[in-house]
Amino acid sequence: MPANRLNREYDERIYVFVLTIILIIIGCLYIYNVGSIQAQRWDKPDYYYLVRQFIAVLLGMVLMILAYNIPINFYRKVVPVLYFVTLFLLMSVFFFSAVNGSHRWIKLPFINFQPSELAKFVSIVYLAHYLDKKSDKISDFFKGFLPAMILLGILSALILVEPDYGTSFLIMAISIILMFIGGASIKHILGIVAFSVPPAIVLLFSGYHRERLLSFLDPWSYYHGPGYQLIQSLIAIGSGGFFGKGFGNSSQKLYFLPEAHTDFIFSIISEELGFLGSLILLFIILMLFLEIKRVADSESDKFKRLLCFGIGLMFMLQALIHLFVSTGLFPTKGIALPFISYGGSSVMMSLFMIGIVLRCKKEQL
Repeated sequence: MPANRLNREYDERIYVFVLTIILIIIGCLYIYNVGSIQAQRWDKPDYYYLVRQFIAVLLGMVLMILAYNIPINFYRKVVPVLYFVTLFLLMSVFFFSAVNGSHRWIKLPFINFQPSELAKFVSIVYLAHYLDKKSDKISDFFKGFLPAMILLGILSALILVEPDYGTSFLIMAISIILMFIGGASIKHILGIVAFSVPPAIVLLFSGYHRERLLSFLDPWSYYHGPGYQLIQSLIAIGSGGFFGKGFGNSSQKLYFLPEAHTDFIFSIISEELGFLGSLILLFIILMLFLEIKRVADSESDKFKRLLCFGIGLMFMLQALIHLFVSTGLFPTKGIALPFISYGGSSVMMSLFMIGIVLRCKKEQL
């Protein structure tokens, strides 16, 4: 193999790793910055959230190294096991007490694990394997398209009733895009989307969900209710201007913006670093996606290509949803900004998937 190609591919691995580390450093800085205020609220040390996130990052690094040393073909062999383990874990969350009205976590001695984070990865692996194995049948609605969508729909539905609307939407969005790339008919995809619209409308206009939707359309009419978070988020972003108030100088993190260290961390970054800083952060995430996509594009094996692209797509879509929620372009949903938001399960699974991308690059050499 030509030396220049070896160097280029080695550089791509370095780019993915370095971009990931940059995002993690930014995340840790802001988790301490914002989390210290949240910790004081609960009579915890200032570094409480930072230490927990740092432990998750260390565990994630171990998982990344592990993934880097596991042949990609291993995942082909264990797809059924991964699916049913994930299914079991998603059902198990309902046996644990709810947190803020949601059954999303399995409480372990040292960490609360969120199975929906595993479900993101398993959905991508399952679909990459399915589209590779059933490539000759994927254009057939009943023999190829529908079976995959049913199995993925089950995972998505379990996450939906936790409830975790953001992750459920993310999984289905990734699935539809991968199905299209994998050769599924656009008519079948549009048919599934059309079939999903009526129950979605019923859900959105029932009870509490109706208020959430209306508050998204007109948050100021629901200032003291479900519109409060969005209004505080918009105030944070708007007050940052072009250059921001400076690191650590946010006023919205002072108990005005709930979940500022998780679901709305981008708003605080925008307030402190301004439009310019936010743009740089989004550019770093975009660069990570493009580097992962480059790995996928250079892969001749369909399973590996779809696996890599699906991982990159997940990071990008998740960042966009987080951005859209923060700016009022999407209804308020709890979804993390990859590598930035506080959340052990999220950062561990994200680092594990980065390890898989690095392994794919390694196997191309």
